[in-house]
Amino acid sequence: MWIDITMPLRNTMPVWPEDTPFTYKLDATYEQDGANVGQIQMSVHAGTHVDAPYHYDDFGKSIDALPVDLFIGDVYIVDATSETYITVDFLRACSLPDSTRLFVKTKKAHHPFTFDEAFTAFSPEAIHFLATHGIRLIGTDAPSVDAFGAPLVAHQACNDTGMTIIENLMLQACSTGFYDFIGLPLAIQGGDASPIRAVVQKKQQFVVTDNA
Repeated sequence: MWIDITMPLRNTMPVWPEDTPFTYKLDATYEQDGANVGQIQMSVHAGTHVDAPYHYDDFGKSIDALPVDLFIGDVYIVDATSETYITVDFLRACSLPDSTRLFVKTKKAHHPFTFDEAFTAFSPEAIHFLATHGIRLIGTDAPSVDAFGAPLVAHQACNDTGMTIIENLMLQACSTGFYDFIGLPLAIQGGDASPIRAVVQKKQQFVVTDNA
């Protein structure tokens, strides 16, 4: 069964302070014009989204230049709901399996539709540790990999290691383990980020028995 891990885009949804809020309205209606035609206005960082390197590097790749295969495939999800900061020590204790994608479920899972400035961020050392284990895509249910109001040191660590970031996932229905993942960004030419529709499906664990 596929699980939708996307924050719904809706009016009054929480966004990063001073970002353009999400609004949807009808420019034409079926009753008056024969068809409903909607308009949206939003920051590309609203809701579940991918940060392109261009977001934190003037010379980084834009969202349309990222390889699509990065956003389709296996992902390992870890539960960090008891952590206040993602450190190397925490990741070592997780005994991470081989994967190119890692999603981290934080305390944000307990209140997914609010913006709490005290969300769980990542140390830059943790990002470098993950890169040495082959992680190319890091996802979090928090609104950023960096602490609120802090310098973008975790973002820069991702830039240094070639790791791509997904933020504002909805992981409350996910437990630790391997999943199939699909979450494609829009091909926004020159864009610094893009909303995605992200879904996962728990991988089946098969036990082989000897019946001889």
